[in-house]
Amino acid sequence: MHRSRPTPSLVVVAAVGGLLAVALACLPTPGTDASTIAYLVPVASCTAVTALAVVRVPRAHRGPWWWLLASQVLYLAGEVSFARLALRGDGSWPTSADLLYLAAYVPVTVGVLRLDRGRSTARHRGNLLDAAVLSLSAATLFGVFVVLPTASDGSQPLPARVVSSVYPVCDVLLVFLVARLVTGPGSRPPAFWLLVAGSTCTIVADVAWNLQQLTTGGTTAPRWVDVLWLLYYVSLAVAAASARRPWPRVETGEDAGGLSAPRLVVLAVAAVLPSAVLVVMSLLHRETPVAWLAAGSVALVALVVARVWDLLQQLRRQSQRLEAMARTDPLTGLANRRTLDHHLARVCRPGTPGEVVLALLDLDHFKAYNDSRGHQAGDDLLRAASAAWTAHLGPRGLLARWGGEEFVAVVVDESVERATALLDELRALVPEGQTCSVGVSRWDRAEPPAEALRRADAFLYAAKAAGRDRLAGPRPARTADPAR
Repeated sequence: MHRSRPTPSLVVVAAVGGLLAVALACLPTPGTDASTIAYLVPVASCTAVTALAVVRVPRAHRGPWWWLLASQVLYLAGEVSFARLALRGDGSWPTSADLLYLAAYVPVTVGVLRLDRGRSTARHRGNLLDAAVLSLSAATLFGVFVVLPTASDGSQPLPARVVSSVYPVCDVLLVFLVARLVTGPGSRPPAFWLLVAGSTCTIVADVAWNLQQLTTGGTTAPRWVDVLWLLYYVSLAVAAASARRPWPRVETGEDAGGLSAPRLVVLAVAAVLPSAVLVVMSLLHRETPVAWLAAGSVALVALVVARVWDLLQQLRRQSQRLEAMARTDPLTGLANRRTLDHHLARVCRPGTPGEVVLALLDLDHFKAYNDSRGHQAGDDLLRAASAAWTAHLGPRGLLARWGGEEFVAVVVDESVERATALLDELRALVPEGQTCSVGVSRWDRAEPPAEALRRADAFLYAAKAAGRDRLAGPRPARTADPAR
């Protein structure tokens, strides 16, 4: 029986075909017509693969990839325009190709930010500040070594200087996008790393090209720079081909905005870099744009201070959460025994106005309820009962979980009878048709609170022994409500 061979996946086709096209584009001699035409082959093929891959992305998650495809199409149009001018021997600059290149940064930005937003359920100010520190450091250096020399070059016409200055600004935008992806919380599938790698290749290639223009000049980029530019197209095509499934959306908490040791080192280097450049340039007696470097350094200090403030706020919120966890029961949200002891020490003091009445409440036949309906139903019953009792007690009393299905209520009132009546009313509030038994005692204004709790526990056992669903305490036990 004949077996058909498996069809290679689009990812494999995009990766192998793209790299092969890049290798073939490097064969002609740089600067020749053949080299110009060969350069278009991987760009066009990768754009076609990207278009085919985007259609295969699930419709609900296709939006960001349409934006990235639009950028790819604009880049392709720019490359075709540039090639047409080069083949005609037109050396004018800037050209329509530059407008297309610059316009492509807009959909790139929108697409990457939308993909980044879908990776995580939360946004963290700390990660945004980290990306801002890296971007501002790059902006300061780009401004010193690229923008200012280009803008002040009087030998170039104004349009050329403007376009040459806009390119580094767009590269800073790419730095921000890469930094935002890497520092932000969320999933990191292969497509994520491909976008990061492709954008990094473009940044490195652009920086190398700008430095060549400022140092040696020339109209032909080195072959390795061309390769880096082409690898961007390959990376985007492979990323789109691997995006058949949406990026996993990760549940992230506050800790995602923290600082790891490697990130701290990178941020420290980025923050100190403009100042270090200023010092080195001064030691070498080179002409230095002091104002630009100083402004960048001051802005970086402000961002670092903002980052430290954000970390302090995060630590404060974490401390509050830990303190709340130490004071409350994790299942019901009620006060725990530690908080109860603190409350009793506060209200059971000589001279405290009013009567302090304590009650132990125990859900009747809770084990049977748990076994018959399941532990989740038991937990729901505990939460519902505690919520109903807390709402009924209001500001007159404190409810705490004593353990298991037992609770402690502390009521301060002018009379023991009224406090006991309030506690007795809690029996009618047990949900799901269940009942509870209550043992009540009065603090005698001299004994330790633990002794009053011991008496309440004894009354609770008396209520259970008398048939449950009743209150026992300083007054005669009340019989169960026939309606219950």
